[in-house]
Amino acid sequence: MRKTAVPAERVETRAASHWARTKLAAARRWDRFAPRIEAATGWEVWNPGLYGERWHKHFRALYPPRPAPLVVFGLNPGPYGMAQSGIPFTDLKRVESCLPRLARELARRGESLAIPGLAPASLRPYLTRTFESSAVRVYRFLELGWGSAEAGFTDVIVANPCTLLFMDRAARENRTPADLVRVARARGTHDARALQDEMARLRWLAAREAIEGLAPRAAILFGRDVAAVMKERLAEAFPALPVIEWEHPARAVPETWARGLLAALDERGVRG
Repeated sequence: MRKTAVPAERVETRAASHWARTKLAAARRWDRFAPRIEAATGWEVWNPGLYGERWHKHFRALYPPRPAPLVVFGLNPGPYGMAQSGIPFTDLKRVESCLPRLARELARRGESLAIPGLAPASLRPYLTRTFESSAVRVYRFLELGWGSAEAGFTDVIVANPCTLLFMDRAARENRTPADLVRVARARGTHDARALQDEMARLRWLAAREAIEGLAPRAAILFGRDVAAVMKERLAEAFPALPVIEWEHPARAVPETWARGLLAALDERGVRG
């Protein structure tokens, strides 16, 4: 019996649907875990993976994933990017200037792109800047590699392994999963190792589900902490999947970072 090829449009629709389901499933798991993190660290915690769905669903509809995309795993939402736009590595300036289709769709629905966007009222006192530094690097990467961010985001899917945003109440600074053990141990009220293990489990579960649904041609890991959690697990679960470890974009030189990552993709033959 002759097999019938599945049209690319159906593959994209299935991948986008799976992405939506797994993204929200991961965000709900993190929401249940958030009170334990808050109690152990004293941080204030928000979940842009849930409240940001208000805009991210339109982002997915306008820029659906192509078959076999690149998938990117980062740390967690930033206060000036996903926390305000619902989209990883995307501040409101980038929505307006680099994602015009999304900006028009949000305007049509009566949404405002004025800062601080979707940021909850309780987060706003912590905000002191108007842009996400990582967005500058990531958007330069997309523009150099695909001609525009709109084209790039159909082939580069950012799947957040952790959907929570953390703020240190005392220092009034952003924190990441890499800070959890140090802070929990210093407070001494919770088992820091158990918390770290559960956080690693949730991060890996979100990543595994994303890979199973998106069937990417390669995975990109941003930063040493992400690589420490993901690299060995990826090699064991998906031995044929090329994995590229790369510096987190937060403090990198934008042009050097973006061109270097593209060169690394070319070297592995996975740019597309």
